[in-house]
Amino acid sequence: MFAAVDSVFAMRNKFDMDFTNQVVLITGASSGIGRCIAIDFAKLGAVVIGCGRSQQRLDTTLTEVRRASPSSTMIPCDVGNRQEVQSMVAKVLADFGKIDILINNAGIGMREPFAETSVDTIEEIMQINYFGMVYYTHAALPSMIARGSGHIVNISSVAGIIGTLNLSGYCASKFAMNGFSESLYYELKPLGIHISVICPGPVSTDFNRSFADTKPKSPGFLMLAPETVSRLVIRAIATKKFEVVMPWSLALICRVARMAPGLFRAVALRAFRSYVIASRKTSA
Repeated sequence: MFAAVDSVFAMRNKFDMDFTNQVVLITGASSGIGRCIAIDFAKLGAVVIGCGRSQQRLDTTLTEVRRASPSSTMIPCDVGNRQEVQSMVAKVLADFGKIDILINNAGIGMREPFAETSVDTIEEIMQINYFGMVYYTHAALPSMIARGSGHIVNISSVAGIIGTLNLSGYCASKFAMNGFSESLYYELKPLGIHISVICPGPVSTDFNRSFADTKPKSPGFLMLAPETVSRLVIRAIATKKFEVVMPWSLALICRVARMAPGLFRAVALRAFRSYVIASRKTSA
């Protein structure tokens, strides 16, 4: 969609983006989309604070980030643990004085029929994907309100707009994220705080590859690079855009689903039916 934007610095010139000395807190910064966002923001002059559960992966990200932003740091944190999140946000505010941009990116997923999925798995997905976002937003928001500025970005998914076969727990967490984001948009925009919700299709990361071979497989032409998603996230912040759906083909499908939901479900049911039948035969 934005192929002409071929580097972070080209984006800076085109959209007049200057994030010098802005404090950007990114969850799930140890790999994938979060890692790319952290590196790109560092190149744009921001002070990047990343979190994740793997100290080793965080250290790898930090090495890259500090090449452009020496003041940046990474802090181990389990986003599903409310006390850890509150302590981390308090430390960031104490050490850096503010959080200009919060990017809720950490997430996990699964792909299997709901009847074969344990309730523990569903709860874990909701804890990380939805409540982790809630914990960080709730902890960071008072300081943004006090300053009258800030931007919260929630990395959701096309699966938060269209329900997808064998992704019930993941879809539920992303639908919740989208509803949460829209509600906050109305609450916070009058206060000078912006909300963006980013809804990519399949992204070429370890997260996606963990269940990429399960059916139905995503067509290869829909696959996005994490670097592409990062650049679109930064553009959404610079332009204060509320919702970004990518790639354009899935954005069009989402629009059709919203305008003609009955027709869309009929077509989707026909497309997915064979996978349900195949699964039933296999289990039998």
